[in-house]
Amino acid sequence: MEIKDFINGLQHVGIPTEKMLQSITFYQQLGFKLVNQEIQPDGGGVAFLENNDFIVELYEQKNLDGHTGVIDHIALQVSEEIDTLFEMIQAKDYPILSEGIETLAYWNKGISFFIIEGPNKEKIEFCEKH
Repeated sequence: MEIKDFINGLQHVGIPTEKMLQSITFYQQLGFKLVNQEIQPDGGGVAFLENNDFIVELYEQKNLDGHTGVIDHIALQVSEEIDTLFEMIQAKDYPILSEGIETLAYWNKGISFFIIEGPNKEKIEFCEKH
């Protein structure tokens, strides 16, 4: 198998915000529907809005001054074999930004994910919903 065989498509685009309610309202006015809202481990909020299978993740982050760009990361939906994919990524020596495969209690059943750095310093998240 190759890395491409594990990727099922774009899962979401992550956007940090200091104005959560304003951001949610903005995307709702564009036709997005609020499909999930959670509290992050650091206490900040996170919201997922969907429009025709395209998901925007808004997450609270303070002090965005000096943040390079508005879009923080892209997330790719992966198959149920995230462990195998992680080993393949490690073998290719891509810069891994996360500490192994991490988990969060999002989307009712949780997610597993890891993040690498692309050639332009972009963050690419590989994410498996449980």
